[in-house]
Amino acid sequence: MILRPTSGWQTITADLALILFLITAQAAGTNAAPAGEDETPTVIAAPDAQAPVASSALALHRPVRGEEVREWLIATVTDERQVATISIGYAPHRRVEALAEGERLMAEAEAAGVAARLIATPNRKDEVAISVDYLRMPPAGTSLAP
Repeated sequence: MILRPTSGWQTITADLALILFLITAQAAGTNAAPAGEDETPTVIAAPDAQAPVASSALALHRPVRGEEVREWLIATVTDERQVATISIGYAPHRRVEALAEGERLMAEAEAAGVAARLIATPNRKDEVAISVDYLRMPPAGTSLAP
């Protein structure tokens, strides 16, 4: 009878590579304070204020300039707690055009009945992204069927 090992060197190497990846990803996700700076966290909101817990976006869309996004917003935003965040990065000397595009997208969100916010930041190139996330507190009670 020939006995075969249940796992070979390939499996062990793959396991070790996965462990190394997870350790590296965890270490890369932490922001170490530069030497000489206080490492105490900065509180942005009042301690008694209830803010929704941040999470990753539920949906992300990168429309081209001038693209209609009303239908996408209607199909994507399915809960009153969800908010669309329109993020616009603009190249140097293109702030006016970027803000005009942001106003157009905000008007489309309003026409779709979707709560939205606009974030415009200077960037190396023009970029537009719309993300949907739970940013509002749930109403009192449950959101079960009536």
